[in-house]
Amino acid sequence: MAVARATAIFYVFFMTYILELQPARSPVYRYGLSQPVQTLRFRSVVLVPDSDWQAADRWLAATFRLVVTPAAMDPLWSEAEQRVAQWAWRVLQLAAQLQRLARIPVFTPGVITRLPAAADGWQVEAAIAQVAYFPAADVSRCYEAAAIVLSGYLANPGHFAASEVLYRQLEATLIGPLCRHNPTDDTTLSLLAAATVAELPWQHLGQGCYQIGWGGHARRLQQGGLETDSMLGIQVSGNKVLTRRWLASGGMPVPEQRLVATEADAVLAWRDMAAPLVFKPASGEGGQGVSVDVASEADARQAFRLAAAVAGEVIVERQVAGDTHHLQVVDGELLFVMRRRPAALVADGHHDLAHCLAAENHRRQEEMLWWCLPPLPQDQAATACLARQGYDWHSIPPAGTPLFLRDIPSNIDGALDEDVTGLVHPDNIALACRAARRLGLAMAGVDIISPDIRRPWHENGAVINEVNHAPQLGAGTRYRCYLPAMLRQLWPAGGRIPVEVYVGGAAALATARQRQAAWAAQGVSCFICTDEFCLDVHGQPLAMTGDAAHRLQALLLEQRVQGVLLVSNGHWLAAGLPLDRISRLEVVAETPCGQAPPDAGQWLALLQPYLQPSADELQ
Repeated sequence: MAVARATAIFYVFFMTYILELQPARSPVYRYGLSQPVQTLRFRSVVLVPDSDWQAADRWLAATFRLVVTPAAMDPLWSEAEQRVAQWAWRVLQLAAQLQRLARIPVFTPGVITRLPAAADGWQVEAAIAQVAYFPAADVSRCYEAAAIVLSGYLANPGHFAASEVLYRQLEATLIGPLCRHNPTDDTTLSLLAAATVAELPWQHLGQGCYQIGWGGHARRLQQGGLETDSMLGIQVSGNKVLTRRWLASGGMPVPEQRLVATEADAVLAWRDMAAPLVFKPASGEGGQGVSVDVASEADARQAFRLAAAVAGEVIVERQVAGDTHHLQVVDGELLFVMRRRPAALVADGHHDLAHCLAAENHRRQEEMLWWCLPPLPQDQAATACLARQGYDWHSIPPAGTPLFLRDIPSNIDGALDEDVTGLVHPDNIALACRAARRLGLAMAGVDIISPDIRRPWHENGAVINEVNHAPQLGAGTRYRCYLPAMLRQLWPAGGRIPVEVYVGGAAALATARQRQAAWAAQGVSCFICTDEFCLDVHGQPLAMTGDAAHRLQALLLEQRVQGVLLVSNGHWLAAGLPLDRISRLEVVAETPCGQAPPDAGQWLALLQPYLQPSADELQ
């Protein structure tokens, strides 16, 4: 019944809003927003005067984890216009959150620009974020869904009391379909969000590939990996057997293992190798199909079948004592170390473990669908794990005691991560960096199994278990707290190069040439872009296609460019610049007496909001 009610709300409001999205042909930054903008027009229904916005904000926070910021109200708006603006502002914020859930990197809700009246309600015109190469139809669907959901709640809050029903509806009709053809992954989305907070410029290059930074300070990434990662190293890291061979040939510790293709071969391997053993798929990740403590022939047969169901070939490996420690290496330096342990239930000291498990799983179920952690298991394997720790489901251990419910951490059942960055021995850090270099990976997660990460690997029998080429920074991981440090390590100069604007004609170009020469004397590769042409670092013509805005964007994508001087007196400036920030603005007079051109005030007013000199930019 609840599903039918929620579905009915969707259909009742489905045709209520007329949306018109006008993407910009090239990136244009306006209104002080951190992303390029496009124009959205849609129609509002007639809203009742007594809409409870505070209740709506509480519902949005609880249901969508959305903290609604205050709407910017024009003091000249009427009471009716303010009601429409309150509704439209929440639609913009909810739509931005829906896009993020669909892995479309929109980190600003935009601004309401106009509220013209219409015969059957109000028109709303807004400037919203535009991310290149995302279909306009996908973006429109997010705004339409946001308008439907918010209006449905305001009309009858009880229809959306069960958030799970709404989540399933959105997953089936919007989030799921958009995610399935969106190549942007959670790790890249997290990095872009952190870059936006840190005011690092970025742009989408297509197919989930992004550039963070400008010119010589830029780096490109895709699926969490950097362009400087060796393609061969990425392929090798995806093959556990080949990774072991590469590391072993480089003098690094790896576990003894054997690759088998049949159950009979698996039994022979079990007989030849000293128990206990580990059986795992030759390819795959997340702990799927892995069996540990294999100590009998019957266990070996069962372990082989479990692993072979994930991948055709199976690795039989001598089990190494200790816990898995994930050492994240970035550009040859350690970023953090996490001790990864199996999924665990933490006792509260007052209730038995069955009650604690039910409470924890209820808490997880109440989380937003797309951020949910997997429920903790209460099956035979979990019961056996508790028994080995001396407990059962009726036990009441001391508060804070972690009780492991699995033998190994996995993506399916979860894991308990403990930050041990400050405890790792320098020799273990050096080992992880060696492994990353061996595979040619700028970003590498090196998993070391060690009984004590505080001791050197060569003293306690520690081994490298595997190497992953990209970090996992999705929702719910403890790794996310290291995002700011990762950005500082990857973009130490802040990701920006100086971009100076000189408004005027021949005199402005002459001034820019003088500036270019001064930078050249300092060894800085500075390029000039005018309304008609571009000049390279030597002041020679640089053949490029497109208008001035397009050529300026092209220069910011060039890694050899360390500075750009824009010389313009064109009216295209009035539409907005194709970048969010400039480091210098100068109107250059053409007359001998030094008088500014008559429209100098207009250009200064238009371009002043972009002027944000930074300490790390060239002087």
